[in-house]
Amino acid sequence: MPLYKLIRSNRALIDAHINAVLFRYDGNGGRGTIPNPPPKRNDEERRMWVLSNEDLYTWARREGCRI
Repeated sequence: MPLYKLIRSNRALIDAHINAVLFRYDGNGGRGTIPNPPPKRNDEERRMWVLSNEDLYTWARREGCRI
């Protein structure tokens, strides 16, 4: 499966993972909160996250993505 198809069919899952990584801490040692509304992302940004984040990359490879 091409990477763009995986991203297209799993946008919400990928965005949830990105938000969990970006907003894990608030900078003062506490738990971070995801802004409401959450930041908008495009598929190119999601692709860069899949290629650079070990968890997303491993998941994509397990799903049979050609990277």
